[in-house]
Amino acid sequence: MNDLWFCLNINPEPWAIGPVGVNRKSGSMSAFVGRNQQLDAYKEAVREEIRDLPGANLIPGYVSVTFFFWRNQAEYKTARSATHRKHEADATNMQKATEDALQGILYDNDKDNRHVESYVVDQGPDVDGRVVIRISEYVGFNPDLIPDFVWSELDEMQQRFVPLVVQPVPDDVPF
Repeated sequence: MNDLWFCLNINPEPWAIGPVGVNRKSGSMSAFVGRNQQLDAYKEAVREEIRDLPGANLIPGYVSVTFFFWRNQAEYKTARSATHRKHEADATNMQKATEDALQGILYDNDKDNRHVESYVVDQGPDVDGRVVIRISEYVGFNPDLIPDFVWSELDEMQQRFVPLVVQPVPDDVPF
C-alpha cells in the first residue's frame, strides 16, 4: 500500500481534559470530569471532513501516521471584554486529539498506530489552520534507526541487569 495523504482545512485543537468538578450526593462527595466541548467539536469536524475524501477507508492492521499541523491562534474577547489569544499548543496534544478523531475512520483503534510522528509547521494569529495526514501500512521496525553505539549500550545494560535466580537455602545451613 502506498502512502495516503489527506489535507483538512481545520484548525487543529490540542487534547485537553474537560471541566473538573465535585458533586455532593447523599452527604458524600465525588469528583467528575465533564466533556471538553471544544475538543469534541474538533474531533467531529475531522471525522466529517475526512469521511468524504477519496481513499478514506479503514486500514486493517498496524499503521504508520504522520501529522503536520498549522494552527491559528485566534484572538477573542472574554465576558469582561479582555482580549485573549489561544495558547500555543504542543505537537503531542494535537496529535492525540487527531488520532482519537480518526479511530474507526482510517484505523480501528489508535493502539494500532505503531509509528506516529507530528510536526507543528506553524502557529500564530495569522496562520490558516490546517491538518495534513500521511498514513500507510506499518511495515515493521527498522533497527538502523538506532545508532550502533546505542545498541551497544542496550546490550551492556542487559548484561548488567540479568535477573538473579535465588535458590532456596537448605534447612541445615547455619546463619
